[in-house]
Amino acid sequence: ILVSVLFSLSTNAQCINGTKSSPIYKVGEKLVKKFDKLGAEIVRIEYDLVFSSKDTFRDLSPDWEYNIIGFADEGVKDMDLKVLQYDAMKGEWIVLGSDTSKNSYASVIIRPNRVDTYKIQISVYEYFEGYTAARYGLIIVHN
Repeated sequence: ILVSVLFSLSTNAQCINGTKSSPIYKVGEKLVKKFDKLGAEIVRIEYDLVFSSKDTFRDLSPDWEYNIIGFADEGVKDMDLKVLQYDAMKGEWIVLGSDTSKNSYASVIIRPNRVDTYKIQISVYEYFEGYTAARYGLIIVHN
């Protein structure tokens, strides 16, 4: 369902080299309406700028399965998304889920194994020619 939702969206946004940020919000608005129709609860919406990568953090619970969706404006050719959990024994972040497909959006579905603060990493793997920064949206949904 998510793939069809994302394919149906028009991302006519300008990247940071332009002047408008409202188009990226319109993409998010379409996703919000789709998730509302599906009866899913949105627990976070975030918009920001990304140059190479951006980390954000969220407390997640094993009581829920989460769908984490990232999307970018038209300057992005390939965006990746990772969900990581800190392993105190190893002293490093461990990847629990990732989407490294070649799209300007990415999605990871995850059910955490414990209540914890998780790192969500948005990375622009490739820009279209002439772009070096972008606006992105991140939506976290649980069922």
